[in-house]
Amino acid sequence: MNLNRFNSYCAEDFVVDEIFCEIAGRGSLSIQSLKEQFPLKQQDIDLAVEMLHKLQNMEFHQSPEKKLEQWNQILRNQKKSVRLRFFKYAAAVLLIAGSSGVAFYHFSQLNSIEKFASSNEINYSDATLILVDGKQINISQKQANVTYSTDGAAVLVNDTAEMKQSVAEDGFNQMIVPFGKRSNLILSDGTKVWVNSGSRLVYAPVFKGKSREVFLEGEAYFEVAKDEKKPFFVRTNAFKVKVYGTKFDVQAYRQNNEYNTILIEGKVSLQGNNGGILSKEHFLFPDQKAMLSADKDDFLVTEVANIDNYTAWKDGYLVFKNEAFQSILKRVSHYYNIDIELNEEIQIRRLSGKLDLKDDPERVLEGLALISKIRYVKNVNKYRFYE
Repeated sequence: MNLNRFNSYCAEDFVVDEIFCEIAGRGSLSIQSLKEQFPLKQQDIDLAVEMLHKLQNMEFHQSPEKKLEQWNQILRNQKKSVRLRFFKYAAAVLLIAGSSGVAFYHFSQLNSIEKFASSNEINYSDATLILVDGKQINISQKQANVTYSTDGAAVLVNDTAEMKQSVAEDGFNQMIVPFGKRSNLILSDGTKVWVNSGSRLVYAPVFKGKSREVFLEGEAYFEVAKDEKKPFFVRTNAFKVKVYGTKFDVQAYRQNNEYNTILIEGKVSLQGNNGGILSKEHFLFPDQKAMLSADKDDFLVTEVANIDNYTAWKDGYLVFKNEAFQSILKRVSHYYNIDIELNEEIQIRRLSGKLDLKDDPERVLEGLALISKIRYVKNVNKYRFYE
């Protein structure tokens, strides 16, 4: 497929390009791959995707004039200015709304929790619990503990503050965890969820339908309460997990090129969001990991020898067993959202050990330097390890 024309595109050109709309409809991994192919167009691609997500909430049975009015409002809300000629294109795009043959309208097929998640802009600077009515509860502790009543109307935070909320039929709560912190929740059905650094969990305060569904950006560890009448699903930007057993970890960070699901106990299945071979149900069994990467069209399932390497974070530790130093630093860098540089000659050195994930990343780096016997220096906002 020749995409060289993308080199001259701006955001509005991407939105009305049928091939781009098809790529966007496949999910975030395909978009990430496209951004890597056209690094100078990353900002325009992100803006175009944001426009498409906003359009998913439009009522396509409305008149063309009403659709164009909504479209113009979306454009006015963007920080980036767009060329006037785009408004001609917008009318044409909106007039074909509802046509099943246009991949752009893949977004209109998203279920309610996916629509809600994609239409909310998130600030990861503070640990925040957002209730159905929009009330935000900021949490200053390193680890937040949130427990819901069985009817979802009462929320207990850190065993000290109880909040009340009206439980709407189609409303959702959000738990937003900034880098360097963690949170754990007990949902209204008794399911336990540990939410890792730099992550967001979207969920209903009480599961009223025929299934229990949550949406995850980032990483979370689940222990799902058994309910054979209401299957449990974890949805991400790239795939969904159906739960047949109880304990598993899902890694679904938007900025990563790969997503992982690690099963500890029970059984789960995975299905991709972009159709084709990924729409087939892929089963996972204990001590197995399923990886989906941007350059692959199927899940890669492998055996996992050291489960603690993937799950110890929920208990506040970083565990590594015969792991490359470069890989360990990458995990620390991601957890705290800090920039770490490593000299090439020590990248492949392998270490085993355990670190406490403290509030201050420099204390963690000091512990790692002690274990590895490698020094580090801080230069402005970057840390560099060297021998």
